[in-house]
Amino acid sequence: MALRLANTPALRSTARLLVRQHPMGLVKIHSSVAQSNAIATHKPDRLHGSYHWDIERAASLALVPIIASQLTYGASPVTDVLLGVVLPVHLHIGWDACITDYFNARKSVFLNKLMTGTLWVSTTGVLVGCYQFNTNDIGLTEFISKMWA
Repeated sequence: MALRLANTPALRSTARLLVRQHPMGLVKIHSSVAQSNAIATHKPDRLHGSYHWDIERAASLALVPIIASQLTYGASPVTDVLLGVVLPVHLHIGWDACITDYFNARKSVFLNKLMTGTLWVSTTGVLVGCYQFNTNDIGLTEFISKMWA
């Protein structure tokens, strides 16, 4: 019975196809065939990749001692400036990741550009507002202290 099944045409052609196919990893790693340059790749950008990840982690980690020093030592111009720069940068990176995830440039070009432009305008506005609040008013750290009290 097993001999008859092995000789059927459909099974033989399927077996030939399986023998001819190679695992994709082995073909890519050990292939001696020249790769085609038909695949479009983008130029590596310093702000998208490992540098982007490092900036994001640095901004997140920098917020911990800034807020801790504000709570420990009270309001000061140094913590005002640091908080007024690092917090908007941290928020910008987080919102940029949300826009990239939910409004992908490949699927919705217009919405991606609109949301990214809105993010840049609002981040610039927040930075200018933090500067104005720190120089012309009580400052961010004093404001946070009064909000907690």
